[in-house]
Amino acid sequence: MSHRTLFAIAVAAVVCSSCTKISSSTGPQSHKAEPGVLQISDISDPSTLDPMLSGADVAYQLASYALEYLVQLDDRGNLTPVLCERVPTRENGDISADGLSITYHLRRNVSWQDGQPFTSADVVATWKQVMNPNNPVIIRTGYEVISRIDTPDPHTAVLRLKQPYAPLPTRFLVGIQEGPIPVLPAHLIAGLPDLVHSSFNEHPVGTGPFAVQSWEHNGRLVYVANKHYWRGAPKIDRIIFQAQPSQSTELIGFRSGEIDADFDTGPTDLPSYQTLTGMRISRSPSLRLAVVVMNAMPDHPLSDKRLRHAIAYAIDRQETLHKIIHDVGTMADEFLPAWSWAYTPDVPHYEYDPKKAQALLDEAGWIPGPDGIRVKDGQRLVLVIIGSAGSDSSREFNVVLQAHLRAVGIEGVIKNFPYGTVFDYNGPIRQGHYDLASYTYSVNFDPSALQDDGCDEFAPAGANESRICDREVDRLERQALAIYDQAKRKALYAQIERLRMDDLGTYPLYYRDRIGVVSNDLQGYLPSRGIMPNTNSWQWWLK
Repeated sequence: MSHRTLFAIAVAAVVCSSCTKISSSTGPQSHKAEPGVLQISDISDPSTLDPMLSGADVAYQLASYALEYLVQLDDRGNLTPVLCERVPTRENGDISADGLSITYHLRRNVSWQDGQPFTSADVVATWKQVMNPNNPVIIRTGYEVISRIDTPDPHTAVLRLKQPYAPLPTRFLVGIQEGPIPVLPAHLIAGLPDLVHSSFNEHPVGTGPFAVQSWEHNGRLVYVANKHYWRGAPKIDRIIFQAQPSQSTELIGFRSGEIDADFDTGPTDLPSYQTLTGMRISRSPSLRLAVVVMNAMPDHPLSDKRLRHAIAYAIDRQETLHKIIHDVGTMADEFLPAWSWAYTPDVPHYEYDPKKAQALLDEAGWIPGPDGIRVKDGQRLVLVIIGSAGSDSSREFNVVLQAHLRAVGIEGVIKNFPYGTVFDYNGPIRQGHYDLASYTYSVNFDPSALQDDGCDEFAPAGANESRICDREVDRLERQALAIYDQAKRKALYAQIERLRMDDLGTYPLYYRDRIGVVSNDLQGYLPSRGIMPNTNSWQWWLK
């Protein structure tokens, strides 16, 4: 679950699956950028433009102008082939009867931005760098079950698996959920000792509609149209990204016309966005789940499950919905959305109940001190809450969380980090230098979540950031991965969800739609339901 969006890109809920836009502005606003140029922003600069090495959505979104995937989600939530001709299934014969071979038929007449042809060798080289232990890849789950990749011709890649792995077509080199890994050019990365020290991080070469022209860290990132793009030349000449120090300064840029879009602003400033002229609010369904993650490492106070349950009972989710996202949210029962084929309502629930929270803390031996903060063996119950600098929503959510904790005798200390680094490999969450963290992340399209709860997936090597090892969850996850029968998998995931909601290393709060602010001059934008909304930039144009 790392590569997340701290409440900097906070939460709204699925309200209408058929809607992709809500609200429109009144009155025209002149487009102040030069003709053919789209000015975009976020509240942070990425640390890299290689999604394989990042945990931040801003890196994923910006890299997607240049880099592409085998498969993505479209604006209706359908699996869509990009660099392959079709998504492998058993029905179309691309997944073998024994589940041990998966064949990808790659698109022809696709070139890298430096003119080299795209071939099956690129798929092999990317997989090898994913598995290279010198690369701090955020999520490798699924890739390790591949024993080799055969390339019978330049346009065919056959994955040979060590054991059946049902979700692999929604995991391998896809841009759908956390840990997106694009296809990278073999002629630039094959044989490199690692990608960490490669210039590719600063200047990636992809097959996408826009190529990186220049990047000044904490300055401008400039993309230019790839006139030889395989789907046809983009209609926009340049895309210029400039990070903003805060959501407040970004709002000023919207009003002045200096910023044309932030495709993932979040709803915290929704009332202000609704007053903008010449801009529209884009709202689209997504896979995003808002959570509070608790560090349950051995010898940590939160390794006691009673404290984790107490924190869940102490959080008034309805109040956070009202104060942070203006009552546009859907409560989460578990780690799967209600529309998932594996969803089950039969799980433990934690409705707001401060008295129950206090009783659990008493039972665990944490007794209120003179100032109301609980104490055990001379230690005050003080928890560090990770926040994102410059984010209004992160600040507001953490202040509300801090008050909820204080009401039951827990002192919360908020510590802010730059959003661009907070989810990186060496950041506080992945390195375990935190007690509580609140963020949103994209749940898997397939319900498997071994990377989030596996006993060998502890961060920073994996994405199990609470560092809880439930051997039964681990066993059931692995069993479900090897079965292609959906009914049998559903029964296993029902057991998994019940156990995870009892372990509660991560507390699901609510699901949200993606909220963005877009200039009325920008046409053709169809936000993907996957982790990156801006996947159809080749179709955009400016009025």
